[in-house]
Order: sequence, then C-alpha cells, then structure tokens
Amino acid sequence: MLESKKIPPLDEEEIAYFYSLLQEELTNYDCGTLCKDQNGGIPFCCSVENAVPFLYRAEFSFLKKRTDLWKVWNPKTKNEIKLQKSHEDEHTVFCECKGVAFCERENRSISCRTFPLEPYIDKRGVFVGLVFMREFKHGCPLTQRTKDIRQEFIDTNFLFWEKLMLRKPNEYETYRRSSIAYRRYRTKTKEEFPIFFPSHLKGKEYLKKYL
Repeated sequence: MLESKKIPPLDEEEIAYFYSLLQEELTNYDCGTLCKDQNGGIPFCCSVENAVPFLYRAEFSFLKKRTDLWKVWNPKTKNEIKLQKSHEDEHTVFCECKGVAFCERENRSISCRTFPLEPYIDKRGVFVGLVFMREFKHGCPLTQRTKDIRQEFIDTNFLFWEKLMLRKPNEYETYRRSSIAYRRYRTKTKEEFPIFFPSHLKGKEYLKKYL
C-alpha cells in the first residue's frame, strides 16, 4: 500500500496507449465457440459468474467517455462481496459489460484483451513469458489447445506486460508470487504447465534451468 502512494496511478493517456498495444486476436477463430454451448450460450470468459473484469479506475473513466458498455459490478453473494473488498482499491474497480451480445471489440477492457494469460517470472526474477491464469485452468478450453494461441498475441501481450510492470512494480510483485506458486504446484504434482514465449525468447536453451 505504501508503494501505491509513491507511484501515481495510471492516467487515461496511458490507458489509450496500452489499448493500442493490445489489438491482436487470441486465436484465428472465435474461441468463444469452444465453450459457449457448455455455458448457456455465453463464452466462459464473458460471464461475470466465471470472471469479473478488473479495471483501472482511469481505464473505466476512459471507457465511459467512449461507450455505455461498462458499469461498476454489483456483487450479490457473500463471496463476491469479499472478493470486491479484498481486491479493489483507490486505483482499481471491478466492472461488468452489457454482455457478449453487445460486445464492442474496440472497447474491451485490458482484462478482456489479455485473458486467459498472465506474466510468468522465472527463478531469477526475470519476466520471460506468459502462462494460463491458474484460477481459470479448468474453465478455458484453450488450456487444451495451446497451439491455437497466436504468436502475434503472445508478442504484443508480452510487450504490454513488460511496460506495465515497469510502470507499476506492484504488478510485477503480484506475478512474481503467482509464478512461485506455479512452480510449487509443479513440484508437488509433477504436472508441467505451458509457457508461451515471445518470439525473441523462443528456443533459448539457457532459459530452461530458470523456468
């Protein structure tokens, strides 16, 4: 919390720049077709029952000037209220959109544009690639179709996260801890997890001992 006081929040100009980086599509097809039939016709990631978009407050302000697609999320259950209280702060807010039927691709949030991947920090503390968000490991069908994820998506998302973590070190710390948890899970279960490398790091043998 002390760190958040020292580092100014993101502003709308920065949000616009980040949106410009996150333009690539995740797959060469509509990946929502893989899961919507099992989720009442709604893609897994487009339902707040499965994943509530987490927006920067500057991002929400930026979007409100462009569209009426988004509103502040209203938690209904005890667990949802607990989630809201434990994660929201003066810089972030949970939001929801009108739904997949009203989706405006140009007005998707950062959470939408980066789903279902997040940064992976290796044993040295170096950002080397992207991994599936663990909490959605069994919900998103792309975890079983890793080859469908476009390299262009990986490259632009890597660039975004690299810039964001330099701008907000607390974000780096969040993913450093989640990466440690991933490795502990791997040690405990012997279950490997895919790491999606940006083009400039693909095939680098020296990385293996740090993963």
